[in-house]
Amino acid sequence: MDMNDRAREIVKIFKKLKDLNLGILCFPEFYKLRNIGNEYIRTGISKKGTINIIGLKRIIVYNFGTEVECYLEFEPTI
Repeated sequence: MDMNDRAREIVKIFKKLKDLNLGILCFPEFYKLRNIGNEYIRTGISKKGTINIIGLKRIIVYNFGTEVECYLEFEPTI
């Protein structure tokens, strides 16, 4: 996947997160995901992990590699 393809995939993810209307864009955890996504776009180095969103009881699960995936999981304990 080249840099343009990576950028397109990451932008799709951010649009989907915005469309959920959870107000996630104002959380610092979103900026962390954005930084991880930008680094992946620049370097192409695979990144995989989770980010807890305190206050929304959600976890961002991301996998930026040959396939670009990101989704939210409900987690009542955070």
